[in-house]
Amino acid sequence: MNVQLVSNTKGKVTAVQIPVKEWKELEKKLAAFNIAESIKTGYNEMLQIENGQLEAKSFEQFLNEL
Repeated sequence: MNVQLVSNTKGKVTAVQIPVKEWKELEKKLAAFNIAESIKTGYNEMLQIENGQLEAKSFEQFLNEL
């Protein structure tokens, strides 16, 4: 990855620059990661419901939380 650090006059790094193509790839990976985390959370909630550790919600309750 081609990373460029930007610093102020005191030498403190204040920003990072990467090529747009690499940024778009990072955005895709982040979106995929967020989807995977959401699925993992939902699966864990399902297991808790099956084990009686969490109360199941109605579809209407689920929609109201969105």
